[in-house]
Amino acid sequence: MAPSSDTRSWLADASLISVVFIWGANFPILKAALTVMHPFVLNIFRFSISVALLGGIYLWRRGDRSFWAPMRSHGWSIVGLGLAGYFVYQVLFIVSVNNTTAGSAALIMAGAPLWTALIGRLSGLEVLRGLAWVGLFISLAGTALVILDGATNTALTESSLFGNTMMLIGAVVWGGFTTYNKAIVHDVSPLGVTFFGLLVALPLLVGLGIPYWSTVQWTEVDAWVWWAILYSGALSTGIAFLIWNNAVKTVGPSNTAVYNNLVPFVAVLGGAWFLGESVTTLQLLGGALIIGGVVWMRRVRQRRTV
Repeated sequence: MAPSSDTRSWLADASLISVVFIWGANFPILKAALTVMHPFVLNIFRFSISVALLGGIYLWRRGDRSFWAPMRSHGWSIVGLGLAGYFVYQVLFIVSVNNTTAGSAALIMAGAPLWTALIGRLSGLEVLRGLAWVGLFISLAGTALVILDGATNTALTESSLFGNTMMLIGAVVWGGFTTYNKAIVHDVSPLGVTFFGLLVALPLLVGLGIPYWSTVQWTEVDAWVWWAILYSGALSTGIAFLIWNNAVKTVGPSNTAVYNNLVPFVAVLGGAWFLGESVTTLQLLGGALIIGGVVWMRRVRQRRTV
């Protein structure tokens, strides 16, 4: 017996909450690893692990289907998404985290749901109803409070300005990636789209990182750094991407993207735990609004499916 639409919706929400925690923790964890490894070299290891893990799952679950079936039916679309989501965005992401604070990068990335909604509306791929927009902007208002608090506690430097700009561009790219994923994951399994998208991006990421290989002081790369790389590769850019693409198929890009607004809240708490950053009342208030916006959007979605 197939699960009901409400059950699938709740499962999608639960899986997206797990993605929030994975991605939120990824910011401070990667920030620590970047102190001893060049960002482009770090990406080589992260995405090699992701491709190996998802490739194994794909081979196990493909059954009698041809290995190259997703590429034969939607090859150019998968290539485009792979370049945007797993190469361009990931380069912007890792450069941003390397040049600004983990919290700032996560906070700016919280704008991705708005870009997803706007791109979806402009492209005609999705119409976000009025009440859903209310939830989205409640969540973004919470994010703005956290950003405001960060602006009053962090000195702006040239490096952080560059890092923040890279993440802003990355948020737009990720918004487009999430929007255009919807049309493909309805025809091709999210696992196939994710695996082949990563496979497209991996050679480019390797080529970008090789020239910086000699800059790494390998004697300083300890067990903690390798654990951080394994976490990021297996979970953050592996399993989490698969869950994300599956949620896009189940509940739509805008309802999926709003969960990005929870990531900075988790990142702030992760920064406090891993990096000793302080947590303020304004940040907690912003986090409450972020969660409230997500809950609101979910209730609107439930009404539309009744």
